[in-house]
Amino acid sequence: MRGPDGVVSLARGWRAFLAVCLLLCTGLALAQTDDSQTDATADPPARVARLSYASGDLGLMPAGSTEWAAADVNRPLTNGDKLSSGPDARAELELGGAALRISNQTDIGVLNLSDQIGQFELTQGTLSITVRNVDQGADYEIDTPTLALVINQPGTFRVDVGANGNGTTVTVFDGGGIVYGENNAQREVFSGRSYQFGDSTLSDMTVSDIQGRDEFDAWSNDRDAQYASSNSTQYVSPDVVGSQDLNQYGDWQQDDDYGAVWYPTTVAAGWAPYSLGHWVWIAPWGWTWVDAMPWGFAPYHYGRWVYLHRRWGWIPCAPRVRPIYAPALVAFVGIGRGGPVGWFPLGPHEVYNPWYRASRNYYTNVNLTNIRITRNINQETVINNIHNQYGFYHEGRPVTGVNYANRDMPHAFTAISAQAFASARNVQASQVRVDPQQFAHASVMAAAPVERPSSASFGQPRVASTRPLPSAAFNRPVVAVRAPAANVVAVGEIHAAARSNVRVLNVQPQSSPRVVSGQTFPRYGAPAQTQAAPRPVEEPARPQAAPRPAAPALPQVPHFAPAQQVQQTPRYEPQPSAVQQAPRYAPQPSMQQEQERQAIEQERFNAAQRAHQYVPEQQAPREVQPNPSYMPQQYHYQPPAQYARPEMGRPAEQQPHPQSAPHPQHAPPPARNDQQH
Repeated sequence: MRGPDGVVSLARGWRAFLAVCLLLCTGLALAQTDDSQTDATADPPARVARLSYASGDLGLMPAGSTEWAAADVNRPLTNGDKLSSGPDARAELELGGAALRISNQTDIGVLNLSDQIGQFELTQGTLSITVRNVDQGADYEIDTPTLALVINQPGTFRVDVGANGNGTTVTVFDGGGIVYGENNAQREVFSGRSYQFGDSTLSDMTVSDIQGRDEFDAWSNDRDAQYASSNSTQYVSPDVVGSQDLNQYGDWQQDDDYGAVWYPTTVAAGWAPYSLGHWVWIAPWGWTWVDAMPWGFAPYHYGRWVYLHRRWGWIPCAPRVRPIYAPALVAFVGIGRGGPVGWFPLGPHEVYNPWYRASRNYYTNVNLTNIRITRNINQETVINNIHNQYGFYHEGRPVTGVNYANRDMPHAFTAISAQAFASARNVQASQVRVDPQQFAHASVMAAAPVERPSSASFGQPRVASTRPLPSAAFNRPVVAVRAPAANVVAVGEIHAAARSNVRVLNVQPQSSPRVVSGQTFPRYGAPAQTQAAPRPVEEPARPQAAPRPAAPALPQVPHFAPAQQVQQTPRYEPQPSAVQQAPRYAPQPSMQQEQERQAIEQERFNAAQRAHQYVPEQQAPREVQPNPSYMPQQYHYQPPAQYARPEMGRPAEQQPHPQSAPHPQHAPPPARNDQQH
């Protein structure tokens, strides 16, 4: 039974994938033919960072706000947001293809986050980033007061900045990247090495092996293992942020009409989507849902909800399509400004109408990438629905003539007061009972009538007993390769000030070579084993880099050992011709073979002496200690000068070695009067 079902499921998945691709192409064509579309440069980013883990004293400074707020799990972070951790705190940001983590006493900020760029500033503390996959042309950038680290390939990195901001340490557990400094200084960093830079010129550098991992590294490694063990990618695109939590808190079931449907298993009876959490204002999207459940991110910002078999299930987008993030896939219903604000989740094929302004291209793609084509709806119907409703959205009119599937489902409709909505209050505690008839015929609200934000809309307040969060570290200058995103957030008359602490370097970013290290590291604090890396012994010189003196620390690093020492390291053989060594000769035997050969030759020499078949060259009288083994002969053998060097391949008979171990007897060589010994 499983075999045919698997084949049918695979075929259905490919049909859905091809259908979505066709929809995207059609949507782009519609967008390009619409002369009245909004400028696409003002579209929101397609990706955000999810605060997926938080422990200890952690504070959030939202973009556009001047006050610290509570850092809630499942909070989306975007350009201009800042995080500060206390002495016992840790946090993790999930980015869809990477995970960024911070240790205690760490301050970071989001400078630029989009499909192609993930740029962060680290002004103090410890940061770890694991990049699982990188699209062509995309990269991640970590900016510190000393340098900018650019990563454009999978790997695991750690960056440390002291409390005073002086110096930066970059540790590469796997992968590779490039660090940039002043005056176009650039240096590649490789797997298995820790690089300590004293200043922005990158000339004051110390390179060492990774000696071990601390508790923060072990925790980061365990979190990476959890991501690797998730098998939700067979149902969900890996670009869906938060999808790794679905298997732990729910199960997947196949439905004849909708395909794979995920059902949460940790909710109470009577639960419905968008009922446990709160609303916050996050520019440029505006009102954004923050769910209180530990798994509550992916199902609220991607895909659609459906009520099946007397419970709620989530229908993801096609697994082979990169979706566009949405702040909340709901339809708002209200009775005018100042009155209660209500909402319900959108159904499987329903069009999402944003409450923020966007181009026709964005409007089309945010719907196409989050709607799965199933057997009970075709692509033409979806395209027509998007095309018809865009007119309402573009003109700011409420959508009419749509029969929403979830509007009348059990517990689907939720409403709270306008004040509670705009103050980021808990929805479950603030929910109000409304007359169903009052909202039964109310129109779905357009973008304009949704409640306006206030200073309390950026997030829930921090607990009063927590420490006051510093602001001095965030004012510390950092250097960057790329300029941060424009951070102008309009909230009434509040505008974010232009960044003055980011200084863009005058460098041209380059693609670092792909490093496939093949190295494995211990999960916990044991020292890492030194292994041969598939890269040149010496770092290639870069003309644009600032000249650096020969670092005295390099000889103590095996991978960067000078070429003269290669002879002592068998793994680097054979040597290139440029290495200054003795002239090449036939392949030399191993040490064991050489010892055996010397023992044989010594025994042959001893045998010849005992048989009186060897007459040594007459030597000048010398005072020697009598040797009972050779009495009464009074001589001592010395090799000729031309055979003094053992590596010159002397004749087999001419290598005495009195200290050699005994060896079985061999026939003595024939005597030759003209042979020199």
